[in-house]
Formats: sequence, C-alpha cells, structure tokens
Amino acid sequence: MNKKITNKMIKFFYGIEGLLDEYKKTQLDKFGNIAFIITWWYLLISGFVAMLLYVNNPKIAAIFLIAGNLLISALALFSIIYFLRKKKLDIVEVDKRAYPEKKKKYFRKSIGLAVYFGVAIHILNAISDAVIQNENFWTSISSVSNICTAVFEGIAFGVCMYIVYLLRLKK
Repeated sequence: MNKKITNKMIKFFYGIEGLLDEYKKTQLDKFGNIAFIITWWYLLISGFVAMLLYVNNPKIAAIFLIAGNLLISALALFSIIYFLRKKKLDIVEVDKRAYPEKKKKYFRKSIGLAVYFGVAIHILNAISDAVIQNENFWTSISSVSNICTAVFEGIAFGVCMYIVYLLRLKK
C-alpha cells in the first residue's frame, strides 16, 4: 500500500493533525503492536469459550460474544484516548495569531459532524424500528419525535466534538 495513504489512514484513525513525524509514528506503531497482540489473544480465547458455551446454550454463547466484543471495543477506545493524551500525540500546537482561525475551523468541522451524526442516527433508528418493532420505515423516518431526537443527538455530538477539539489545541 502506498505510504502516503497509510499515513493518512493512521492520522485519521488516531485524530492526529499536522506532520506525522518519526517519534509519533514509532509510538503509534508500538501501541498498535501491543493492541494487536491483546486483540489476537482475546479473539482466540473468546472464540474457544463461545464454542464451549454453544454446546449447552447457543443464546448464551451469542450474548457472551456480543457483550465481550462491546466491552473490548470500549476498552480499546479508552486506552487509545489515554495513550494519545499521555504521549501528547494528538496535541495541535498553534501560535496565538492562528488560534482564532483554528477555532473557526473546528467549529465548522463540528457542525459538519453534528449534521452527519444526526442524519446517520435518524436513519439507523428508522431501520432498527422497521426491523425490531415491525414499524413502517417511512412512518418511522417521518415521525416528528424521531426527527427531534435525531436533531438533539446531533447537536449534543457536535458540541462534544467541539469541546474535544478545543481541548487538543495548545497555544
């Protein structure tokens, strides 16, 4: 794979802006290797345990895998956040003159993320209503209460992302 594309994917996944220097790349490679090893062992052990549980009760095996995967995903997310903060890899350094412009950029980016999140959640809620509760998709998607909920969730997500972006800025 092209090195430029790989660097862009790494920067996007970890939320790193600016230059991906050798120190950051080394630290991310180290963390990625550790995370891969832990995840590999988890998959190996959880698959074996699920297979043992499946013999007696397939429903418990499915619940075990789903709950375990959600828990491991949450732990991975929080460990990535902790690692990036500890090593200060996600800090964006700007001079005082460029600070207001960077805040505006983050504000616009947060609005875009809020709209994207609100629309995605609204569509996913309508799909889940149609699948789980056997409601009509178009009735669910045009429901005023569902639209209001999606708007509120989008705004809340946008505000949270803006706060996260501001916490990463360093004058």
